[in-house]
Amino acid sequence: MSTFRVKAQKAGGWWALTVEGPGMRRPAYTQARRLDRAEATVRDLLALHFEMAASDLEDIEIVLVDEPLADELAATRQIRQEADRLREEATARTRLTARHLRDRGYAQREIGVLLGVSHQAVGKLLGEYAQALPRERRTGTHG
Repeated sequence: MSTFRVKAQKAGGWWALTVEGPGMRRPAYTQARRLDRAEATVRDLLALHFEMAASDLEDIEIVLVDEPLADELAATRQIRQEADRLREEATARTRLTARHLRDRGYAQREIGVLLGVSHQAVGKLLGEYAQALPRERRTGTHG
């Protein structure tokens, strides 16, 4: 998979786009009315004018020409990705701890108080866990 880098700069009511990437001897230029259309515009440009296969156009990175803002955006994206990872880790850890507390006989409301979540959230966490188990483990029966 190849990465195409698109430098975007606001120009009046349009976005001026400079495209660079593998298979291109020099940058290509295009424009889009809205930034959310930039990626589709670049894909069309590359497919039509450079006869690139769709499989070669998987990764298109759009960056601002304004470097201080581009750096700020990159840092913000990195922090948001880390926050997403931590949120997933916290959910998995909370689910595991809720299960351990339930296995030790704590009531759903008690688990909620201890974990700092609602008893409904505990029910959902334990329900998701129970649904992932085979039937005999959920019910304690075999057959």
